[in-house]
Amino acid sequence: MVRLQPMEEADFERYLARAIPRRAERFAARGIWTAEASLEASRQAYARQLPEGLGTPGQRFCHIVDETKQLRVGETWYSSTVEGGQVHFWVQWIWVEPEHRRRGYATAALQRLEEEASRLGAPRIVLEVWADNPDAMALYRKLGFVPAHLTLVKRVGPSGAGPLEG
Repeated sequence: MVRLQPMEEADFERYLARAIPRRAERFAARGIWTAEASLEASRQAYARQLPEGLGTPGQRFCHIVDETKQLRVGETWYSSTVEGGQVHFWVQWIWVEPEHRRRGYATAALQRLEEEASRLGAPRIVLEVWADNPDAMALYRKLGFVPAHLTLVKRVGPSGAGPLEG
């Protein structure tokens, strides 16, 4: 149903142009960064994570493509590293465009990612999901993902007000 098509440099630059403000907006809305500082903080975070851009070792950026329609429906970023004698496979990002959601694309893409993790010798896939994203949590649970780590947050002080519930 879907294939993961590696991004080329121009695609990656377009990805970053969307991803940087998207992270800035979400982190500001969750009270992690201030609205004023969020865009620069997001730029810096991506620069730290991807010091060599698309060529950063262990990082892969792909389009999610509907093979039947030959249509790009989303994108994913995953990473793999070897540490402690074990292959670690992380789904850093998965996104299906809103007009293509609820059609099985995320499920199929995660199945392709599972195949890639197995091919690389990883014993598990790790991803993070925010507590304020119940649709994603439900999908991941349906696909067999279980909590392995929990981070708790408590708002304090006058700047502690905000929309983040979890």
